Amino acid sequence: MKSTQLPAILILDTGGTISQTAGADGSLEPCSTEYIEMVPRLHDIARLEVLRLERMDSTDMTSALRMEMARLIYDNYDLYDGFVVIHGTDTMVDTAAALSYMLQNLGKPVVLTGAQLPIFAPGPDGLNNLYYSVQTASLDLGEVVICFGDRILRGNRSLKENVHGFNAFHSFRVPALGELGVTVQLLDHRLRRHKERPVFYPRLNPSVLSVSLASGSSLSILDTLADNQDIEGLVLGGFGSGNIPSHEMPGLNRILSRDIPVLVITTCLKGNTILSLYAAGRKVYDAGAREGLDLTQAAAVQKMMYALGRTEQEFPELTGQEKQQAVYRFLSSSVSMDLDESLASEV
Repeated sequence: MKSTQLPAILILDTGGTISQTAGADGSLEPCSTEYIEMVPRLHDIARLEVLRLERMDSTDMTSALRMEMARLIYDNYDLYDGFVVIHGTDTMVDTAAALSYMLQNLGKPVVLTGAQLPIFAPGPDGLNNLYYSVQTASLDLGEVVICFGDRILRGNRSLKENVHGFNAFHSFRVPALGELGVTVQLLDHRLRRHKERPVFYPRLNPSVLSVSLASGSSLSILDTLADNQDIEGLVLGGFGSGNIPSHEMPGLNRILSRDIPVLVITTCLKGNTILSLYAAGRKVYDAGAREGLDLTQAAAVQKMMYALGRTEQEFPELTGQEKQQAVYRFLSSSVSMDLDESLASEV
């Protein structure tokens, strides 16, 4: 980056609440009105190029669009000093995780942001979020982050914690990477810029389901899913350290008998899966499922899609249990600081 010129930032616009307006019935819906020029003095801090990919509610986000985002960032990597992705808040953490798996060894910031209010509404938070995100994209960061409210967070460790508040996101297992205020302060545990190119893994396999179990239910959701031939990977939210009710085991065994990789995560906000801690978890491991350690639910799903896609691309000859074990190897490795590396070394 030359000190004599402003940093060059590429903005990928996918819409979200920031660009929505009220429809005839009063509910918010996507609109086509341009809004980035509404942010005061944005061009004073960066040279911007904007690519509008979509104007969507992020509940409709797809793996195909995430793969397109990753491809655009990779193909334009040498042309810009950083990247900003404007995104709806509901699935922002999922996209952040997906990008962190497809674009590994990043040496520049990829910053996701959005808003809790439309930018056309009174008192919109999007003005500050966009300004600080463009500024963050020019700083000494080398990873996918979420810049929102007064926080800069590691993207693949984040969760949406608040439907209404302007600090909508938090990373419960990792401290914030930076704080936004009068100045932008970056903390030492962030990943920093470097000059190497990222490693690009372009493929996500979207044939993945994520299931949380219901305590006290007489029904087995896993038994219901066992005959679904479209499922190629399953993320299973267990109780506590990863425990699964006994009545769900027959369905789980049927799924695993088809050599489908099953990753068990904890639904707790802190801690990690330890399937050996209780008999209710040990039987899950012995059946062939594996621990998601301290991955968030969003990261676990996107990592499963990445692991399946990478296995199919690099080892197309693998089938059955050999393919399952290859997927497990990718899942157990720390990628872009997505899990506690001390836990990964114990697997």
